[in-house]
Amino acid sequence: MNWHCIELSRQEYQTGELDILRGVFHAAYIARNGPRGMALYGVWGDNGQVYRVYATPATERHLRPILEAYSAKKQDPPRDRRGFEFICGDGEGGSSLVC
Repeated sequence: MNWHCIELSRQEYQTGELDILRGVFHAAYIARNGPRGMALYGVWGDNGQVYRVYATPATERHLRPILEAYSAKKQDPPRDRRGFEFICGDGEGGSSLVC
């Protein structure tokens, strides 16, 4: 199943775009009674100029218009998740809703 990746510039990140995305995600997550597997993760790109927000496959069904608005790119699941920070949702390893 495909994940989605939203790329935020350093400026977008610093001016609160991640907080906006987190808020929209949180509202959808709560409204849908916390769908299993619906989560966001984030990581800085190698050059430190792009913050990548990864949405799990379960997110697409509930946030399709938002993913489209942010021009999220579909991709295979990230192989190496070291350095990823859990943002919000139903995460792996018992993490949940830390919005």
